[in-house]
Amino acid sequence: MKIVYHPRIQRDLRSALGFYDNEGGPKLGDRFFAEAEQAAVKAIANPQGHHFIAEGLRRISLESFPYHFLYEENERAIRFLVLRHDKRHPGFGLRRK
Repeated sequence: MKIVYHPRIQRDLRSALGFYDNEGGPKLGDRFFAEAEQAAVKAIANPQGHHFIAEGLRRISLESFPYHFLYEENERAIRFLVLRHDKRHPGFGLRRK
């Protein structure tokens, strides 16, 4: 199965990493990045194992940080569309395709 990341995910990730690097130092940023990778790996391993939200997207949350990925899955690919903070407006990133 093909894995696709929306180009703006990199910006989402850099923004969160910048915050955690500034607030808690590089170790906190490293922990955040490792959890984001782990969440993506879990979604890839079991794409249908996470609940649906609006417009057929699925959501997987990070364990210790208030962030989650939104992704869509079909028979050919998993597309990660957004990494967003849990308190972000629920519509943020839903227009990405």
